Amino acid sequence: MRLLLSFFLLATLLFSVELELDKNYSGPKKLTVSQLGVSMGVPHQWEAVAKKGKGLLLFQQTTDDTMRLRAKRMNASEAITYLGKPHYVNGSTKLFPQDLIVKIGIRIFSRAYTKAGAQGSDAFLIYVVLGPQERAVVINVRYDKAHDSAVKATAMNIVQTLTFTPTKQLQNTLQDLEMRLNGTHFAYIQRDGAYDNKHELWLCSDGRYLLYEDRTLAGGLSRVKEQKLGRWSVEDETLILQGDEGFDRLINIKRQDNVLFFDGQRSYELKNSQCK
Repeated sequence: MRLLLSFFLLATLLFSVELELDKNYSGPKKLTVSQLGVSMGVPHQWEAVAKKGKGLLLFQQTTDDTMRLRAKRMNASEAITYLGKPHYVNGSTKLFPQDLIVKIGIRIFSRAYTKAGAQGSDAFLIYVVLGPQERAVVINVRYDKAHDSAVKATAMNIVQTLTFTPTKQLQNTLQDLEMRLNGTHFAYIQRDGAYDNKHELWLCSDGRYLLYEDRTLAGGLSRVKEQKLGRWSVEDETLILQGDEGFDRLINIKRQDNVLFFDGQRSYELKNSQCK
């Protein structure tokens, strides 16, 4: 009987199941996640669920520890740059890098982070796993400091056994928000009392952005123009603009059919003549 159970466990880990959106999967199980373009294992006592445009969430059944996986485009030097800057959790909590970047082999990088104020028991790790053709998966880990050893061991097992699937299985990544925004030029208008605030945003494929803002009083009597430069990234449904002058802006993005709404305002996609 024990031999039979061992056989079924081995079969569970060897044979991959194609993940479906909005469906929970309990570990131990091996999944093929077309949304990320990878095959990976879900550990014992962990569950996995993927939602459109939000990547894959792993959560432990007995704790509040979580891991979120998202597909990215980056090479080794871009991974180091990515891990060298602050990040956000849930589009609001800002994380700052600490310790040094750890390189594991030639394709895995990681770094520990701490949130502003460094209060509470939460700890944070970010892993970048590089694949072929500058494909990558970023894993954001949030856990209780008391579970440090166990969570790090579990995360390391996931990143070391994660494999990239052929590109033909990447059709679902075209729906990912970061893919949708990459290399685009958008315009939208926000009304603030008597003012109309026009925003034009160029999101370049090299991770840079140009933001042009035109603030006009109704009737065109007053006008203030500003131009800002920096780097952009996406977490869940939040566009993060990290300015060269220390300016940070979070823009909530929602989809309705094929139209994007920036902070609740309808956007219009224009020809991008500034960058690729």
